[in-house]
Amino acid sequence: MKLLVLALSLTGSVYAGTNVNRDVNINNVVNSSNAFDQNVNVNNVVNNVNNHNSNNNVNVNNIINTANGFGQDVDVNNIVNNSNNVTLPNPRAVPGGIRDTRDCARFDFGPSDSDMMSDKVWLRSDEYITECNTIYVPGPNGQQVPQQNCYERLAYTYRSQVQINIKQRNLLPWERESFDVCMQGQWIDIYIVQAGYKYNISKKGYGDVLFTLTPQNKIAMNPDVEGLSYTEFSYNKDTKKYTFKVSDKWAKEYAGEKVYIKLELKKDISNWFDSSLGTKEFTFDTSNNYTMEFSEDELVKPDTNNDNNYRGDKLFDNKGFYLKWGFKRLGTISKDKYMDKGETVRVQK
Repeated sequence: MKLLVLALSLTGSVYAGTNVNRDVNINNVVNSSNAFDQNVNVNNVVNNVNNHNSNNNVNVNNIINTANGFGQDVDVNNIVNNSNNVTLPNPRAVPGGIRDTRDCARFDFGPSDSDMMSDKVWLRSDEYITECNTIYVPGPNGQQVPQQNCYERLAYTYRSQVQINIKQRNLLPWERESFDVCMQGQWIDIYIVQAGYKYNISKKGYGDVLFTLTPQNKIAMNPDVEGLSYTEFSYNKDTKKYTFKVSDKWAKEYAGEKVYIKLELKKDISNWFDSSLGTKEFTFDTSNNYTMEFSEDELVKPDTNNDNNYRGDKLFDNKGFYLKWGFKRLGTISKDKYMDKGETVRVQK
């Protein structure tokens, strides 16, 4: 191989010396190759030199004669073919991406007349590093092609205790606050799930972290879904009216505000979809009890008539009538979110 390189270098020198008269003897080039046991094709070297139009006197016969004196078949193709069978070293593992697991704990707080301190909770986050090794496998043409193999390894584990301290604030009896504290890698953060106040939050510590929440402004929360409960649902055959009565658990707390109640009268039908006979809405000043009376004629009928009176009574029996109902608080104490109360008992006409 070195002979080929030197010969090519010589050819380049011949070309470069077009305007210079030189006597070049490359016997030394060939003779210097005696120390190498290689198969060399020097035809290209000879042809390139002989075809060069220059005034240089180049003696290349010695190249051929000396090469033949090796007693070898000269073929550069073997050099290329042999290179395909060389075992290539595998590179070391290369670090890739980093992934941290996430661990969270939820803290719930209710009303209190004093500061509240939660229990300490341990959090853990594992840090994984992706590493990749490149191996060489036979390709479609017999050549070695690289193939990447990646895997994750556990590099480090972070652990910390977390705790929340809430300074004194005034929650309503049904209000509950929730906070999530999460650890991901070495980072620990707090997230508000639901809160009755806007808080200033401070963080202290690393392996033992304490979050302190200081209340600022009150925030309206959802009303208590159990704040209203129905006490009676009946039907008077003489007046052909339904009576629906509801009690308010938090009438004192909502004094001066209003409550909205929506009713939907439905027919319970065996083996079929229940049909809606219509809806009616009521608004009251907050009090301990609310009474509603109505007839079917007073209901706002649905857009589509889904009454199933035409169906046979044997297969689609009428199991009775019931109310699907809910309410909203109207005021500033709570959000005006509609609270679904579900269904009442069935009554017969």
